[in-house]
Amino acid sequence: MAEEQKKINTQAQENSSNENNDDVFENEFLSMPQLVWRILKKHKLGLIAMWILAILYILAIFADFFSPMNPYNNHIKYRFLSPQKVYSKNLVTGEKVGSHVYLYEQTRDPVTRRGTFLEATHLDKIVGFDEFQDKDVYFELGTYNETYDATVNNIQYYYKSIIKAKTKNGEYIQLENKTDSPSSLIPVDWLTGENVNSQPQKDGELYSTSFSKLLNGEEVVERLDNRPLTINEFKENFRYSSKLKDKEIESIDFYKKLDFVLITIGDFDEVELYPENLKAVNFKEYKINWFVKSWEYKLLGFIPASHHLFGTEKTLLPEYNDYLSDEGLLFLWGADQYGRDMISRIVHASRISLSVGLVGILITFTIGLFLGGLAGFYGGWTDEILMRFTEILMSIPSFYLIISLAAVMPPKMDPAIRYLFIIIILSFIGWPSMTRVIRGMTLGIKQTEFVEAAIAMGYPGRKIIWGHLIPNTATYIIVSATLQVPGYILGEAGLSFLGIGITEPSASWGLMLSQAQNIEALTNYPWLMLPGLFIFITVISFNLFGDAVRDALDPRSLGR
Repeated sequence: MAEEQKKINTQAQENSSNENNDDVFENEFLSMPQLVWRILKKHKLGLIAMWILAILYILAIFADFFSPMNPYNNHIKYRFLSPQKVYSKNLVTGEKVGSHVYLYEQTRDPVTRRGTFLEATHLDKIVGFDEFQDKDVYFELGTYNETYDATVNNIQYYYKSIIKAKTKNGEYIQLENKTDSPSSLIPVDWLTGENVNSQPQKDGELYSTSFSKLLNGEEVVERLDNRPLTINEFKENFRYSSKLKDKEIESIDFYKKLDFVLITIGDFDEVELYPENLKAVNFKEYKINWFVKSWEYKLLGFIPASHHLFGTEKTLLPEYNDYLSDEGLLFLWGADQYGRDMISRIVHASRISLSVGLVGILITFTIGLFLGGLAGFYGGWTDEILMRFTEILMSIPSFYLIISLAAVMPPKMDPAIRYLFIIIILSFIGWPSMTRVIRGMTLGIKQTEFVEAAIAMGYPGRKIIWGHLIPNTATYIIVSATLQVPGYILGEAGLSFLGIGITEPSASWGLMLSQAQNIEALTNYPWLMLPGLFIFITVISFNLFGDAVRDALDPRSLGR
């Protein structure tokens, strides 16, 4: 029994000795960066924040590649478009075709005039009886047509708008029946639900038109409106008042009816296909593909490129076709007030919002280290003059100082120069406090033996400051930099939000957020707040990462 206890004690001593040896080995042979990384890995939130920041900066550097659309192209038809829905099945036919989106057509409420977007498709392939040719002809949008020896340039639809008032006893009173202006799209709702006769059936590669009421020339429901506001509006309208007088109206119903399809071929030929002549069609969807060739840009500012991480094909409809760009229409996070893609704008805006902090800190710390080092090392009148000047600057409220400096900038300044001015403004209010801190640390380090020895040996003041004093403030500098970057990001966002920072057509998160500063935007277009989410994530990530770096550089942590 005694021998077993002796063996256990011996083993415990050996284990303890090995652990001590491991600690000695690590403290003695691990480099400073390795020791810092070892502590940093234990800070889980800090590590997550570091990877988040790394991803954000990668997005910023390769913003063009990650942007599905050109962030500077306006698409007014899609102004304030809500985020597009992604589908795997064609909404009309039910066929599984992979991830895809649809175009949108804007409609307005007949009473309130508020605009809404409807998912819409169009026919890109049609087989119909051509009365002029006296035979069935195949038409494909954007493709050469052998019958007419020209390319099919456009396909449009002429609808009849029919408005009926439904009475309490089920009677319908027709109020209007007129032909609308031509449209390039067909809302999906008009081809689904109660607007179909049966399930779509394939006729070869195309779908027979027999399933659709609209394509067969029948009326389809656009809107059934039983709001009292709408009923009263129509009763008071002089065009309908005589028909609706003394009638108990239950609803005002809106219908659409396809009059004919107009196919434009080449420069001169036009073919009219009436519903009874339509045989088979294809309903277009826009697939989302990886590594698509789209609008041109310069990767890293000098490498010509046109491929993007994801996107859709460019539509061939002239009404929605941007002849100056090869981009497809994809608004997965919605569109802003100019119809620009939010994803592309946010990714490009990160270049300014994220770089402002780094460049601003670089300028602030350079000035602070230089002046703080001079004041702390030389003292006397140098110290007095510099410290009194910094106190004067710090006594001025920073908000008013920023606005005053920003107001000096001409309104039509070049975006690049304006960007530099904003960095200078933010750095101008940041360096005084940094100078005072570095001055205080320098005064303390100046009293150490190795600095006094350097002075005694006749080393020049410049070498002592940059070779001995400043390097010993490195820990504070690194920690302070990571914690102060968010302040510069918020400063730029605040300036741009107030309209005195980055201006259109350039993009920053603050500028984009300025579109969401009224109740209408907050209630009807909440996706405009997305840049604010990126500001929040970035600021939190920098703070968490700064705390992790501070803990990792703490001398008491390096031995753990």
